[in-house]
Amino acid sequence: MDSAISWHRHRWRGLAGSAAVAALALGALPDLAVADPNISFRYASYSPNVVRINPGQAVTWTGDAGATFGLTSHPLRFADASIAPQSDNSSSTTRTFTRVGRFSFFCANHQQFNMAGSVLVTANHPPVPHFNAPSSATTGVPVAFDGSGSNDPDPGQSLTYAWDFDGDGATDQTAPGPTASFSYSRAGTYTATLKVTDSNAEPSIGPDSATTTRQITVTGATVTPAGSVPGLAGAPDLAADGLVTDLGVVGDDDLSVRLAGSTRSRAVRARGLAIRVTATEHAVATATLTVRSHVIGRAKVRLRADGPRIVRIKLNRRGHALLARHARVRARLRIVLDDTDGTGTTRTRVITLRR
Repeated sequence: MDSAISWHRHRWRGLAGSAAVAALALGALPDLAVADPNISFRYASYSPNVVRINPGQAVTWTGDAGATFGLTSHPLRFADASIAPQSDNSSSTTRTFTRVGRFSFFCANHQQFNMAGSVLVTANHPPVPHFNAPSSATTGVPVAFDGSGSNDPDPGQSLTYAWDFDGDGATDQTAPGPTASFSYSRAGTYTATLKVTDSNAEPSIGPDSATTTRQITVTGATVTPAGSVPGLAGAPDLAADGLVTDLGVVGDDDLSVRLAGSTRSRAVRARGLAIRVTATEHAVATATLTVRSHVIGRAKVRLRADGPRIVRIKLNRRGHALLARHARVRARLRIVLDDTDGTGTTRTRVITLRR
């Protein structure tokens, strides 16, 4: 019942800031319900299929257009056997949740059509993201980002900071400190995003994340970093870019990803890029490595809920040619989870492969 889920993984937004627009992280959970929420159901779907509440709140399921909980209609079941199912011909029922955790529910007749959802019960508050950065910049000149204005309402929690400088949806830099620097190589208007993640340790819930964005207009001639693949917006100003052998955990309690081997070109060309993937349920994970719009490697692995699996992404002919020709290649790693609840959890990150 209390299987893990975190604030930063499904598909809702919220929050606003003065100098920047703040939002719940892409793929985040819905806003905390102030009033007890209602979930409607009809055909083979729940709406919404995920709600977030405080301990002690109740959730009501209500059928639309004559839908009931009858055995030939939409019998309601819970993964936790201690929560009573509903199999009569009524069209409305309520359950109260007093414990922190994720409580999964599903229709016994339509689960194979992904008619399932979750009630997320938490006493935690999401962090409040904020950062300062100039609204304009010049190509090739480092831009300073400062997220020290971010905070967390819950005492004793720490924050980590993940930056997407060019608005492509991939994290360019993650660090425990609030400051960062980035050089744009091409002119244009970019949406920089800061995602702050707290250290909420509630079982099956934390950590929680929230994001804020700011637009930066970059002018000047195109700058191509020496030895790198052209066409990318820029590069983080990091001393050891490409020497990283561990991404840290990328993702959440449904899906976590770590590098499991070298990112050196010679090793990747010889053995492939090794990724350690962990999920909390049976699923198939597809890992794709791309440079710009070109796929340079792809692999699949079947996951079990009892531990991590290693997937090794072997390069195709295009990938071998790129790594042989360039001293540094920034590739986008995309992991898609084909899981039983049909959420299709996706994680995307940029990895630098270098000689």
